[in-house]
Amino acid sequence: SPLAGPSAANFRPPSWPPSDDWPVIIDAAGVTISRWGDSIWRLDPWSERPITLNFGDGRVTNTVRIDPKNANLLRLLAGLLIWGPNGARSVGTLTNKFSILRMCVALCSQNGILASDLVRFPAVAERIPAILVPSKATQAIVVLHEVLNYSELLGFTLLDRAGLARLEAALPDHETKQTPYSPPRIWAYQVTRLRECLDDYLKCMDRFEACYRYAVDAYANNSGSLKSA
Repeated sequence: SPLAGPSAANFRPPSWPPSDDWPVIIDAAGVTISRWGDSIWRLDPWSERPITLNFGDGRVTNTVRIDPKNANLLRLLAGLLIWGPNGARSVGTLTNKFSILRMCVALCSQNGILASDLVRFPAVAERIPAILVPSKATQAIVVLHEVLNYSELLGFTLLDRAGLARLEAALPDHETKQTPYSPPRIWAYQVTRLRECLDDYLKCMDRFEACYRYAVDAYANNSGSLKSA
């Protein structure tokens, strides 16, 4: 979004976690629409249509309430999705990932534990497959892997590697034998890694192009002309 360029106040959090009054969403007129501590983040200025992230510790309709401590953990997870090393580049990607993480955090809240302690309660983690929408089961593995990969930055994780392995084995589409094609969860992982590779390239794109131009000029200079080279 052009509203979230490097000069914008919400381009990057000044600290981690940011203060509750830090502006998360700012509209084109410079008005703060949502702050970090709000129970609902309105993404309208980014999506150009009504879309929200509801953390469950305020007004809830047609969704599960989440206790304040777990809601704060969910804000950190949302912050990772937006400003983390592999931040979402579209509102659709953000909301899809957020919905998965929200279900996991809400499950913890309903069972009276902190999401950051989920690794200590495997009996609660075993209930995750039952609450996941089947179409999002594969993406859930990818998102939870992402949370684990950036747990040092985040300050906690939801599932460790053993927990992820148990979850993957419990999912309905788990492949129990070798197949002649890539299972959906493996394909999703490969797509995620490819996206990370492309993101890394984009960060250095100008230098790659400069290197290419230097090489072309060198060949042309050494051969007398580009056509001769």
